Amino acid sequence: MDAILSKGQGVSLITLLAACLLSIPSPADAAMIEGGAQPLRKLSRGLANTVTGVLEIPITISAVSQEEGPVAGMSWGLFLGTGAALTRTAVGLIEVFTFPFPLPSTGYAPLLRPEFLLQPGAFNPASY
Repeated sequence: MDAILSKGQGVSLITLLAACLLSIPSPADAAMIEGGAQPLRKLSRGLANTVTGVLEIPITISAVSQEEGPVAGMSWGLFLGTGAALTRTAVGLIEVFTFPFPLPSTGYAPLLRPEFLLQPGAFNPASY
């Protein structure tokens, strides 16, 4: 029985189909054309906040200790830092999973300020 396509023709057809599928524009591509690399910025922000979210705990303990003393830092600072860490990590995960799509209320803007925890000038002890 003769095959409909030879092995070489089958590989060529699969390659052609893959190229066609990969060339379909996504919502992320459309946003990059309209407003720059916003989806990629959202993805990188989400990854950074997911990984560095846990650093909110020692940063908050330090800030509260400087303002209120070491006992407050180790109690209230730990409590506030844990909440901030959970919030930053959750927001980071949301941004990672939704990066190709603008959110209805904010588009591609950051959901949390500061945008990145470790960016220069982001640490403000007075905000705690």
